Amino acid sequence: MLFQTPQFLLFFLAVVTAVAAVRNTAGRKTILLLASWFFYGWWSPLFLLPLLITTFADYAIGLALERRRSRLLVGLSVAANLTLLGIFKYFDFFSANIAALLGRDPVLLHIILPLGISFYTFHSISYIVDVYRGEIPACRSPLDYALFIAFFPELVAGPIVRGKQFLPQLERPIAIRIDEFAVLRITRGLAKKVLIADNVAVFANAVFADPAQWPSIVIWIATIAFAVQIYCDFSGYTDMAVGLAHVFGFELPVNFDRPYFARSPSEFWRRWHISLSSWLRDYLYIPLGGNRAHRIRNLLITMLLGGLWHGASWNFVLWGALHAIALIVWRGRSLIATQLFILFTWIVFRVREPHAMLAAMRKFVLFDFDFALQGRGLLAIFFFSTIALIALFLVLHAIRLDPARWSTAALIASGLAAGIAFFFLWPADETPFIYFQF
Repeated sequence: MLFQTPQFLLFFLAVVTAVAAVRNTAGRKTILLLASWFFYGWWSPLFLLPLLITTFADYAIGLALERRRSRLLVGLSVAANLTLLGIFKYFDFFSANIAALLGRDPVLLHIILPLGISFYTFHSISYIVDVYRGEIPACRSPLDYALFIAFFPELVAGPIVRGKQFLPQLERPIAIRIDEFAVLRITRGLAKKVLIADNVAVFANAVFADPAQWPSIVIWIATIAFAVQIYCDFSGYTDMAVGLAHVFGFELPVNFDRPYFARSPSEFWRRWHISLSSWLRDYLYIPLGGNRAHRIRNLLITMLLGGLWHGASWNFVLWGALHAIALIVWRGRSLIATQLFILFTWIVFRVREPHAMLAAMRKFVLFDFDFALQGRGLLAIFFFSTIALIALFLVLHAIRLDPARWSTAALIASGLAAGIAFFFLWPADETPFIYFQF
């Protein structure tokens, strides 16, 4: 059930109506929890099994940790969570690679990856660690804890929410708030996804299916298009998640801060997927020693695992390694140099097949000055429209719009413009969010 579908609209309206009809807080929480489980089980009821195992196992371990701080219990929780994640997400990957090294046939499970398992696994691990550290008390309400893990706006693609950010909000009454903030944030996220991300994806997908056949200028535009796509797709989801959560009175953490204006790789990671980069810093990098000891080792481990978190494929490991090297060796601040590096690494992120990746990287770096685009049917249709959408994105990315200060006339005009754009540019196919696979 995608946010941009009629099915989700009906689901959301039904949940809002049901929550509004119930007056007590416990009843409203129960409705939100059941709705969240229904939302998650919409793709497959089997997805609920690992979610429920994670939820109730860590709820019990959290209570046990409050009675007795035990590294063994923390280790048990972390190991169980990572084992569950590993079986679903990484077993076939490692099995195939080990078998290839040994010259044997791999043992493959062919298990369908539950949506968002990496996100709710990190939710649960951070909660257990925070309880152990004494930063938050253990949650005594199984209803509250289950809702923290399963809350549907951010369940399948983040942001990664920590217990100390979400659980205190469950102590206050749940109130429906359909206001200007919610409407504008949901509309902005929807526009990013369906108007920009899904439309530039048509060009990027076609080019990266076979990069070797295209000249450098096309590879460059496709790479920029993918950079725009992944940002608008993911930040669009986050915007919608923030707006949807706001309707029920919850605040979710900021996940993006104009990352394509970063002037160094470290600044990029302070602006991109902030909930993941801060999670890796607080629960992996600093415990390893941070900047105090073995900084290079700690950065390599953190970024390699951060890359692998995105998917069971060597291109994600290489992507993480490139960012680790940049964080280690990069000196100075340069917008152009930083963004050229980011663009280059998006090729690694996007293209999994090694020969295709090398072809795209070579044409990106060694510009061939081939501008003869005649006879290329794809370019005639999508090349210039993609450039126009990229230009629109760059303008919107460069300015900070504050609709709260707009006049009523400006809001009405922008609403009409958005409606017209949705009508003409809404994609024919429903495209899942990129980060659903993570």
